[in-house]
Amino acid sequence: MVAVLAALLLAASPPEVTPMTFEEALSLAGRTPGPESAARAAEVRRSESARLSPFVFNPQVTVEPGYRQRADERGADLRLGVSQTFGLSGQTGARDTTVRAEEAVLDAEARAVLLARRLVIAEAWLRLWAAEQAIVQSTQELQLAGAFREAVQGAAKLGASTKLEVAEASAYLAEARLAELGAEEQVARRRVELAMLLGRDPSRPLQASGVLPEVELPPDEEWAPLVAQASRMPEATARTLGAQLERARAAEAHASRGTLLQVGVAGLREYDGAVGGALTLTLTPSLFERGERDRGALLAAAERLEGEARDAGHRAAAGLSLSLHDVEHSREVLATLRGELLPAAEEAARLRELLFQSGDSTVPEVVLARRALAAARIRLGHARADEAWARVKARFFIDALSGVSSP
Repeated sequence: MVAVLAALLLAASPPEVTPMTFEEALSLAGRTPGPESAARAAEVRRSESARLSPFVFNPQVTVEPGYRQRADERGADLRLGVSQTFGLSGQTGARDTTVRAEEAVLDAEARAVLLARRLVIAEAWLRLWAAEQAIVQSTQELQLAGAFREAVQGAAKLGASTKLEVAEASAYLAEARLAELGAEEQVARRRVELAMLLGRDPSRPLQASGVLPEVELPPDEEWAPLVAQASRMPEATARTLGAQLERARAAEAHASRGTLLQVGVAGLREYDGAVGGALTLTLTPSLFERGERDRGALLAAAERLEGEARDAGHRAAAGLSLSLHDVEHSREVLATLRGELLPAAEEAARLRELLFQSGDSTVPEVVLARRALAAARIRLGHARADEAWARVKARFFIDALSGVSSP
């Protein structure tokens, strides 16, 4: 789907792009359909819970009209009664406990959905930023390739270059053009992906504007205790609370089949005008039906959710551990690119061009050096995005452990 939309955008006339910073993209996460509906679900559950009555059962009103006839008398009878049923097994308390558990689960699920959406939006924005940086480098390489071919063609007219060297320079220019087209296609794809995640119109492309995010992480020696606390991540917490909810529902189902007491009053008017009243008490003991069927299914679901919660905790620990490892790895990769590979590639390209101008180097050698330099610059852009993504992801996970929303 994303590939089709990207192809359509490339085929159409390029529309005006909309700049969007990293912070602006993240601020829209809560307004996308998934997180917004999850938050709304928690709000609806809480507002409806506030309207609950302290009574579990509704009152009953009984009307019994009748007619009586004797040999010398006849007339109408009427009996009116009202009764209220009370649970003697703690059903009201069990219901309230279940409601609070439902609210807690919905809140935890909303946090988990929002965290997941913020993560994918952050990654999509950073991938788009890297793709746009690659376009800049590809365009510069294309310009250099064009100037280089012109120089080789000019030298060929003077007899200083051969037809083979002109062909090699032309091939280099064509490959530079293909690289630029590939970079443009990648940007279009990334823009569609980001627009889709934000719930925006994909025909109005977004641009990753501004600088890369800067986030602070705890010292390295504090990372191991954080991994040990990963079971408090929103997804694992939601499943743990889900298991507690199923057990609360099982207790409510059991209490709803408990002993019931029905208290009522009735008024009577007989055919001869006599009136009277009565107090009625009806006891329904819990002898046979105790909600075992519903309770068994709910307790089984609780056991399943507890296992899923442990799995989610293990996944969260692994995810946080890998994220912290990625911080170290990406930092080392970025340092190597900046301090070693890129300076060496720049120097090699510069020297190859000087040697070519003095006749001591060939066109393929210059082309190879320039391609290596362009690849190193593009790789540096991706490495910067990867390093920022690793830090952002780790920061989001660490903040989620304490329930703090990352900036």
